[in-house]
Amino acid sequence: MKGLVKILAGIIAAIATVPAAVAGNLYVETIKAPISHVLPELKHALATHHFKVVMDLDVLKRLEAKEGELHIPNLNQGKFTDVRAFVFCNPMFFSQLLNSEWQSAAVCPLGLTVFGRNGTTTIVYPERTAYTHNAPATPTAKHIDAAVISALKSIPGAS
Repeated sequence: MKGLVKILAGIIAAIATVPAAVAGNLYVETIKAPISHVLPELKHALATHHFKVVMDLDVLKRLEAKEGELHIPNLNQGKFTDVRAFVFCNPMFFSQLLNSEWQSAAVCPLGLTVFGRNGTTTIVYPERTAYTHNAPATPTAKHIDAAVISALKSIPGAS
């Protein structure tokens, strides 16, 4: 039980810090469809663009289930119906990062968060170029960002 609480606390900390770290480098895609319709399309789009989803975490459900133990003040004031965290990867991109500047391989695996509210789904992807800062890995980070954004744009109803 304590292990689960520690994991959830770590997830909360990670989610809370990512937007602050890359506030200017978030790709946001909003789709006028409920999250239940978008999630299968998202998984398909990522797979079509050669990414493997390795984790689909129902963040909001887990936090709400442990709200009493975690003592999170004002949880979900935005009234989201669902919040999901996806972890996904592409081994070729990882290898390229590892070979260009091994420390930059830390930007993998990739992640994005999906928010559902009022029949609309918003996908937020922290762009990897925010982490490479014009280093030798930046060209690979640009390819990663382009591939992920292309996948997100291919979801029916996306811009």
